[in-house]
Amino acid sequence: MIIDSKDISKKSLFTLLLAGIAMGSLFLWLLLSILSIFVSGSVDISFEVVSGLAGFTTSLLIWPFFALIWTCLTWLFLTLGLSTINRFTSLTLKTKD
Repeated sequence: MIIDSKDISKKSLFTLLLAGIAMGSLFLWLLLSILSIFVSGSVDISFEVVSGLAGFTTSLLIWPFFALIWTCLTWLFLTLGLSTINRFTSLTLKTKD
């Protein structure tokens, strides 16, 4: 199947990015959260340092906001880039059969 860049909707691009960034960063975030249990003063929120189990839960609560903000910024850059490219030419994506 061949997908043209002019046929990609902004909503489907956002959904693809959100799934990829959220699930991709979850494994790294879990590793860092587990490390925050053992490292003193590892999570710093509003000049208050937490560690141990509080650091673990705090860092897990931060993860969805991080993923959403990163997705929004990436989506903005990709949307601007694709709209610029689509003015002059189009990109084609080939999927595996």
